[in-house]
Amino acid sequence: MKKHLLLALLCTFGLQTAQAADPGHYGIICYHDIIDTSKPEDAGAVRRQYFPQTLTADRLIAHFNWLRDNGYTPVSWQQIKDARAGKAKLPDKPVLLTFDDGYLSFYTTAYPILKAFNYPAVYALITSWLEIPADGRIQYDDTTSLPRSAFVTWEQVREMQASGLIEIASHTHDLHHGIKGNPGGSQFAAVFPGRYQNGRYETPEEYRKRIYNDLKASRDTITRRTGIKPEVLVWPYGQFTLTSVDIARDVGFQSDLTLSDETLNPIGKQSVGRMLADQESSLERLQSYLSGKRFQLPHQRAVYVKLDELYHPDPVQQDKNYNKLIQRMFLLGANAVYLQAVTDENKDGTADAAYFPNRHLPLKADLFSQVAWQIRTRSNAEVRAWMPMLAFDLGSGYEYLTDSRTGKPTARTVKRLSPFNAKNRKAINEIYEDLSFNSRFNGLAFGDDGFITEYEAPNHGSDAQETDALIGFSKELTESVLKYSFNGRDNMTTVRGILPEAVMPSEKPTPLAQNLAKFAQAYNQASVTAPAASEQQFSSLLQNLKATGIPAQKLIVNLQARQPDGSVLLDSDTLAARIMQARKDRFTGIAYSTDGFTGNQPDLKTVKPVFAIR
Repeated sequence: MKKHLLLALLCTFGLQTAQAADPGHYGIICYHDIIDTSKPEDAGAVRRQYFPQTLTADRLIAHFNWLRDNGYTPVSWQQIKDARAGKAKLPDKPVLLTFDDGYLSFYTTAYPILKAFNYPAVYALITSWLEIPADGRIQYDDTTSLPRSAFVTWEQVREMQASGLIEIASHTHDLHHGIKGNPGGSQFAAVFPGRYQNGRYETPEEYRKRIYNDLKASRDTITRRTGIKPEVLVWPYGQFTLTSVDIARDVGFQSDLTLSDETLNPIGKQSVGRMLADQESSLERLQSYLSGKRFQLPHQRAVYVKLDELYHPDPVQQDKNYNKLIQRMFLLGANAVYLQAVTDENKDGTADAAYFPNRHLPLKADLFSQVAWQIRTRSNAEVRAWMPMLAFDLGSGYEYLTDSRTGKPTARTVKRLSPFNAKNRKAINEIYEDLSFNSRFNGLAFGDDGFITEYEAPNHGSDAQETDALIGFSKELTESVLKYSFNGRDNMTTVRGILPEAVMPSEKPTPLAQNLAKFAQAYNQASVTAPAASEQQFSSLLQNLKATGIPAQKLIVNLQARQPDGSVLLDSDTLAARIMQARKDRFTGIAYSTDGFTGNQPDLKTVKPVFAIR
């Protein structure tokens, strides 16, 4: 399970253009098991093992020679600390070497090579494994156990630590495994919240206690065994939450290491990323990472998906729908899926139930977590939680936006909670927080319901002020999600929906508290709904978007292909033609809403050739 879990988690990291290398940044390379193929397989304490991310000694030496020949200087953790404190500067082209898991091969093979090059390194230990008796076995994953002799002894750890080359770090006590994350059986890294056990999810309090107890046990064990308190925590599989980082600081870890390799690390940053190296890691990949020149895919193809189309009261039919969705997302070739997390039971345009456990909305079915995880791991597409900002029906006792002239909901708009009411804000934030606690996803796709008309909130300032207020509220919601979302701020993409009326010029613009230029600044992207109008009107929308001067990578042209009830607005040929038109006008972000995966709408053979990018 470990190999598949790690690969699944790593596929979520996109390749992005990074911070160019400079003296204020450094790279970190993550190694695991190192084997010496020149020795017989039965040489040493155990028969040679091949683990995920195993490297040969020859390959490691080739990496080290390349670093030396290209002017890179491996630095110690103490040098990083001194640079942070302003006591000393790092050398040019600094790089930190790390080795995870505590394999014996580090002592027998990697450590002698490090000594030969005089290169320092950080060595991360899973302390529960090392506490197993010498004649015991370690449960490596769900199906494999290894002899304790496949890993270092504490005596060897102390010897390497005393050399001055090796910094001992924690790789947690017992979090290097997966946990059941939902009733569907999805396997998440153990550091994530929402463990599903005995028919229920753990609570936030139980989660914090579980992580705290583990990290404290690991730090205490290393301190007791080596006499030195470890300062560095290396997250298993590189996975973490901001809550787990806060807990690590409380335990006493000053820094933590992940496997995020989109950018090099600023000296002052405490949570730092690493490039995962294995036998297939080419010297060109090393160069790309360490020079800060990672490839960035310039295009985005996104599809809006409604779980309403998957849900069925008959479990057999629901399972068929589920399989159709996962297979279609794999075949479609989109690199982002905006997955509906709530539902509108009475069809009035307002969310009144959810597909995830939460404190405020009825649970229609616990589907979001499993579906999001399967899309991410099987189709290699990032998942954004498609959520309303204001359009929630929480019943009586909450304040809804009304027309100040009539005291009633504004005609021709959906029911929306007032963002200026503290009770409302608290409830919506808690809904978003609960979504994050129970699910793993890469970002938020805010719906276009975040608007305020001219007479709905006359006492809260101008249209521009209301625009800023709604942007600020969406930032609040993002922060609520970041408490438990996986891998922190750098991996939380935000997309905000905007109504076409807020984009198209008009002699008398309708105040909506939506502004495309501000959205482009506040979010990773703005998703502009393109109604199923005439070809001429669609062309006009594209030309108006181009005239704004907003960079293409900040915009998503969202083609409205179906009505909320599923009826078709754009047939497959027309949708394909409009995708091509947007591409010809050099729009790099294109989406359509929504996908009719149960009925092959749009037709896959028609749309995929012009839509897919993977």
